[in-house]
Amino acid sequence: MVGIISGLFSALFLAFAYQFSGMAVRHCRQTGPVTILALAHILMGGLSLLGLACMWTPLVWTALPDYLWPLIGVVLFYLCGQSCLLFAQRTIDSSRIVPLLGLKLVVLALINLLILRTESYGPLQWLGMAMTLLSAALLNRAGRRIPLQGLLLVLLTCVGYALSDTCIVHLVPKFQEHGMEGLFRPALLSAFLSYVLCGLVSLVMLPFLPRQPLAVWRKVSPFAFFWLLAILFLYICFASLGTVNGNIIQSTRGLLAIGLGALLARAGYTELEERVNAAVMLRRVFAGVLMVLAIVCYNWGRW
Repeated sequence: MVGIISGLFSALFLAFAYQFSGMAVRHCRQTGPVTILALAHILMGGLSLLGLACMWTPLVWTALPDYLWPLIGVVLFYLCGQSCLLFAQRTIDSSRIVPLLGLKLVVLALINLLILRTESYGPLQWLGMAMTLLSAALLNRAGRRIPLQGLLLVLLTCVGYALSDTCIVHLVPKFQEHGMEGLFRPALLSAFLSYVLCGLVSLVMLPFLPRQPLAVWRKVSPFAFFWLLAILFLYICFASLGTVNGNIIQSTRGLLAIGLGALLARAGYTELEERVNAAVMLRRVFAGVLMVLAIVCYNWGRW
């Protein structure tokens, strides 16, 4: 029960984080997505540094030669994906982007199949991938048509996330190989190290970016807070239920984002979310449900 509740909280907080990142991008257009990315990760890095201090172990230094390259891969690909996401949010509502991130499943499957050659897929996995693509097509027709440039940015986001996930698979076991037991502590330590490094990279970028007033930092801070909170709950979920079940619960973030977007549009925040009629909203919900079912179908054979 703890794992399920943690997974649902993570999905909810991610839905909020995506809305707040979209709000920052659209309300601070002169700031630019790259600067917003840097400011957010400086805040996340500071919070993660506190978490790292609480979880401190000599392995952080002694195991450094073994985990350094996977850690760099996690951070590099994640930041590339996240920057593409922020650029996409300039033109696409968050409630439509978040369900589309389920396309990461297809990207990850193709990486494993064609590049890493570590997996083979059965009929259920191929059906899940087909359902994912169908869901994406339905979302594209549920409201204003998504511009091609925006769709390409979402796909690049999925590529960045998928490559980062692939590096995470190699990062977490490095601590287990050095005697750290279980999944929770190695995964949480990996997360804190990753976001501390993201913060350091962002600090290096800061002198080359335009100086921002305190108001911009305030706009960015909710995104940073909810994103990091979601990641912590996600790792609790993974530790309790495993990554397969955890990812299935995570897929509900698309439906939560659709519902949150509808509430924002109804409240009058039409600069963030398009106001749509009941028929279009029903198509979005159907596409979101289809994406959840696609991920369940894809992972069915892994239980």
